[in-house]
Amino acid sequence: MYNSGVYDFKGFIMQRTQIYFEQDTLQDLKSIAKDLNVSVSEFIRSVMKTEIKKQKKSSLGDFLSTMKPLESFEDVDASEYVSNMRRKSRILND
Repeated sequence: MYNSGVYDFKGFIMQRTQIYFEQDTLQDLKSIAKDLNVSVSEFIRSVMKTEIKKQKKSSLGDFLSTMKPLESFEDVDASEYVSNMRRKSRILND
């Protein structure tokens, strides 16, 4: 059977990949992983997940901070508008 490099590891489907590190970086990774009592791979996955979460939050925050209301809604109070819509809703009032 062909080994595609995809593995079920601790309930997660994992894709095998290869990455090159400078020697001093690899030594640092090994040292930190040893101090934390985890494998180098587990440490790298943890750091990458944390960084990806930060990037996603940052990207969403940047997106939301640049959003502006349509010109036709600039002078409308959003809370009041939603309250009025809810009062008029056939679905919510049935």
